[in-house]
Amino acid sequence: MRVAWVVPAVCLLLAWPADAQIKTGEVSSSLNALIAPGFTADYSNMGGSDHTWTIGGVANYSGSFYSPKFLSFDSSFFLNQSRANSDYQSISSASGVTASASIFGGSHFPGSISYSKTYDSEGSYAVPGLANYVTHGNSDGFGINWSENLPDAPSFSVGFQKGSSQYSVYGTNDQGTNSFHSLSMHSWYQWAGFGRGAYYASGGSKSLIPEVISGASDTESTNGNSNYGFNISHRLPFHGAASGSIAHSTWDSNYQGSTSTGSLDLYSATASLHPFNQVSFSTSASYSDNLAGQLIEQVIAAGGTATAVNASAGTSSLDLMSEVTYAPRKDLDTSAYFERRSQAYDGTNYASDALGATVSYSRPVLNGNFNASLNMAENSTEPSSDDSLSFSTTENYTTEIKGWKVAGSFGYSQNVETLLVTYLNSFYRYSGNAHRRWGLFSVSVGGGGGRTALTSQAGTANSSESFSAGAGFSKYLTASGSYSKSSGEALLTGSGLVTVTVPPPTLDSSLVSLFGGNSYSMSLASSPLKGLTMSASYGKANSNTNLSGVASLNASTEFNALVQYQVRKLWIQSGYSRLGQSFSGSGTGPEVVSSFYIGVSRWFNFF
Repeated sequence: MRVAWVVPAVCLLLAWPADAQIKTGEVSSSLNALIAPGFTADYSNMGGSDHTWTIGGVANYSGSFYSPKFLSFDSSFFLNQSRANSDYQSISSASGVTASASIFGGSHFPGSISYSKTYDSEGSYAVPGLANYVTHGNSDGFGINWSENLPDAPSFSVGFQKGSSQYSVYGTNDQGTNSFHSLSMHSWYQWAGFGRGAYYASGGSKSLIPEVISGASDTESTNGNSNYGFNISHRLPFHGAASGSIAHSTWDSNYQGSTSTGSLDLYSATASLHPFNQVSFSTSASYSDNLAGQLIEQVIAAGGTATAVNASAGTSSLDLMSEVTYAPRKDLDTSAYFERRSQAYDGTNYASDALGATVSYSRPVLNGNFNASLNMAENSTEPSSDDSLSFSTTENYTTEIKGWKVAGSFGYSQNVETLLVTYLNSFYRYSGNAHRRWGLFSVSVGGGGGRTALTSQAGTANSSESFSAGAGFSKYLTASGSYSKSSGEALLTGSGLVTVTVPPPTLDSSLVSLFGGNSYSMSLASSPLKGLTMSASYGKANSNTNLSGVASLNASTEFNALVQYQVRKLWIQSGYSRLGQSFSGSGTGPEVVSSFYIGVSRWFNFF
């Protein structure tokens, strides 16, 4: 019965040659849509299977009132569509709406508003350097912005955003949620040669982290923060400038009943002179009355909780630096600097002095371009009286060799100071790629990797490697593949595992997760005939996580295939998707879900 009345209605719509525009009074608007009826079948080893005739599509309605500079609007409605992967039939068919409008866009008082709501859309839970875990759920978002830009008057802008999501991870019974809100205000005014600015921002977030990731049920974290500040600037003689700023911030964090609250004040000033074309001088000073608070702000910015940092009372930091630069040639820059850092942390006073120099050089080499930089510094610390030599270098080279376009880069550092003068950091990174075309045939290869760790702290390394290759013969066949692996320590957040620059000894071990694994993928695509497109992709990832002694071995495989054929304005398409995902720490078996779709679609301009 359902198919009996749907099929004739759809056929009538597909044959409708609508193409027009409409204006009603002061409202000019247009409506277009993609209508896609078809047959879909879903299979799952945990949720059973079903098959049905469905109608999906996208409708876009946009326009303006009086004038686009006065009021304009745009909205999109989608049904049974994949917004996470629009090239393939999705495991979960998303539906929802997005809408936005702007007012007074051509005046000194522009404003805008936006809204979005999606149901059953695919998402991901991030793992650094690896394929992400696949999730599905609902989400919504709202935003509003307004600004004032009168000539010869202080400017002002304000914005508010709010959103939330509820999701589940395929392969587990775990649920996760995220919500956030933020408010920001900015103002700037130029008067009597002085530039003056002020700002205020506040926000908060709340997350419920899935058990298979956190290692505990009902793992909830909340964060709230606010900050305001002032800055001023003025030009100086000899093409110079001076500026200063004051910033105050507060935070309030809760993780599993453990709370952290505090505030931070930052003061900074800079001045620079450029008396000659090749010579410049600069000096700067910054002071923090809460060094632990600076660590906390880095963790919050990464999405973690403030309780992740072992904060100590009475911490502070003072940084003084002077630098002179000299460019004897267009391709050569040199500089010398002196930096003094004084810190009070964990009940002890520390200090470090660094005397260093930097050289940067660039020039054409062997039909290519080469640039490099080298920094070396002598460091001494108190009260340990330790002396160390630090250096860092980067090189980049691009050229063409017998038709191959080649690019490569390399960077290395040793004993570079972190935010805390008591820790030194070392890292290396590299990357390279090559590409060549022979008529209709082309090939490309690339790769890269890196490693970072605290110099004197074993077990703090994060490393990653990735490689890729591709080949193609015009539009008839393209193939690509990639491989990556990574391991190290990451911070647990509501949206995934993230790496942070805070030295691990200062982080609460309950929020630091050990991870490692590898993933690879491959794809094929072809357009042998006009209007015909065929493609397929496969990806597999294996990883492991360990948080607070709770270990989980994780695996994910995903296969997608698509065939599309265009007949005039009509698209005939068929797609298949299969996802398998498992977590040994979830206590449930692997979950396998798949979806098949075949149908037709056509785009209409209604008015």
